[in-house]
Amino acid sequence: MDKQLIRLCRPWMSWEEIVAVKGVLDTGFLTQGPKTEEFERAVADYVGTRYAFATSSCTTALHLSLAALGIGSGDDVLVPDFTFPATANVVIQQGARPILVDVNPKTYNVDIGDLRKKYTTKTKAVIPVHAFGKPAWMDEINDFAHNAGIMVIEDAACALGATYKGRQCGNLGDLGCFSFHPRKIITTGEGGMITTNNDELAQKIALLRSHGGIREDNRFRFVAAGFNYRMSDINAAIGVVQMAKLDHLVDARRHLAHRYNECLGGIPVLTLPSDEKHARQTYQSFVVLLQKGIDRDQLIRKMRESGVETTIGTYALHTEQFFEKNYGYKPGYLPGSYECAT
Repeated sequence: MDKQLIRLCRPWMSWEEIVAVKGVLDTGFLTQGPKTEEFERAVADYVGTRYAFATSSCTTALHLSLAALGIGSGDDVLVPDFTFPATANVVIQQGARPILVDVNPKTYNVDIGDLRKKYTTKTKAVIPVHAFGKPAWMDEINDFAHNAGIMVIEDAACALGATYKGRQCGNLGDLGCFSFHPRKIITTGEGGMITTNNDELAQKIALLRSHGGIREDNRFRFVAAGFNYRMSDINAAIGVVQMAKLDHLVDARRHLAHRYNECLGGIPVLTLPSDEKHARQTYQSFVVLLQKGIDRDQLIRKMRESGVETTIGTYALHTEQFFEKNYGYKPGYLPGSYECAT
């Protein structure tokens, strides 16, 4: 008989989410509506921003953020190389060019020195990723962006509940984008959120999120080529319940991470994640580096045979076929990211 599998992640659900969804179904109002507004307010209040806009995913949140900034053809956007491809894909979808930046293997976050080197007059924005819920060094990133005159979009997909020097991730740049995929800190099944304090950007996001239309009396007046990136009230109802559990879920993840560190700390071939004094990370994933020479993929298979589900951390984009073919990257071009991914 196969051993019972310890899952990579399992969303924390209860009867409360079921009741919340049933409540929405009973109203017959299923698309973006009052529950979405309630969820947005809960996230904005928690993060400490004036605005929050629910979207269909973090990918659409990132794309919508770029669109609201007017980034497009001829523009460059700085993106950490060690990240899920969505962070760079949204730049490409806007007709702009992602400039891949190396990361620090000790933190998995963007290397500030390489970030500065990659800036040109075409650079319009930087998308720092809080890798696996560990806050990036936002003081240095914001100083760099301010001096360069570019915008900062936090990819905080894994970082709801993470703090940097006492401030919530998603409230550290011009825009913050969260994910509510089932592997994230809280979930709505699928979904995302944009947070901002910028009044002008908030107006553009609200317009572009829903087809570029402004309601006037009994019709819409369409003033922009917008998107359908809205969240339904069904998803938002789950989100409202999950937000009430957020602090508990972050504390539980941090407790598990500390237990893993205690149990695995004596294994010399592993480099374990660690906390930093200035930040409180969420440990969306517990990611370790293996000593060179160890076959990672074989280890993943062996652990699964033992009943423990594991996977790779994320991707070094410069080694992926699309980026090699279209941008001329070669494996190893960004050594920090390459070390993390291979």
